[in-house]
Amino acid sequence: MSLEIAIPTYNRHLTINDKTLKLLEKFNKKQVKLYVEDLDQYEQYKKTCEDYDIVVTQTEGIVEKRNYIMSKTESKYLLMLDDDIINIKNIDGNNITSDELKELILLGFKTTVENNCRLWGINGYSNNYFFKDQYSTNLKFIIGCFCGIIINDNRPILIPEDLTVLEDYYLSIKYFQEDGKIIRFNQFGIQQKYFTGDGGLQSHYSKDERVAEQNRCITYIHQRFHKYCSIIKKKDCLDFRLNHRARR
Repeated sequence: MSLEIAIPTYNRHLTINDKTLKLLEKFNKKQVKLYVEDLDQYEQYKKTCEDYDIVVTQTEGIVEKRNYIMSKTESKYLLMLDDDIINIKNIDGNNITSDELKELILLGFKTTVENNCRLWGINGYSNNYFFKDQYSTNLKFIIGCFCGIIINDNRPILIPEDLTVLEDYYLSIKYFQEDGKIIRFNQFGIQQKYFTGDGGLQSHYSKDERVAEQNRCITYIHQRFHKYCSIIKKKDCLDFRLNHRARR
């Protein structure tokens, strides 16, 4: 399998080996690439991740990094992971091993090919109480911290530059709109502390800036895909609700 595991990362050179890279310890290191934004970051990561290919993108922000990765990869099968994944849980609430992660990735791409679509992922939360022992093909959120994309002869779907956050919602809806299916394995989920800890691409924004950008991007996406989602007004911000019964 022509597989690339791409990890966009920022200022986490001291922790990434104990998190995401630890999950990949049984993988061929040549399949794993770390994407950093400038030469200063490159020098920091080279000290702690010298066994991995480190790519300088000269981009700032997660949208620019994802577009760079999707447009530059030479692999047919692309898996994008965040740099701070603690564990991946199965339906029994157990952490999966590196070998089991290999099996999941193979199954993910195989199932996506069989369903003639291009995007797959897992739950964005780790509470197995809400897991289901099956995969789904209807419109569900494919979280950006663990998403597999098949790069076929067509160009990959790129994210509009007007978006700065919630790019994974955009990709979930856009791939469903084009393919009629996206695959989510509901029996697995991510254990991760979102928007916490030092580093991470979210550190480019303050909390207030992040909320303002979220509100703006939700409105942007809803204007273009109102058939597939609705806006929920909360006390301090807006949120999304996907239409799980939507059709292509």
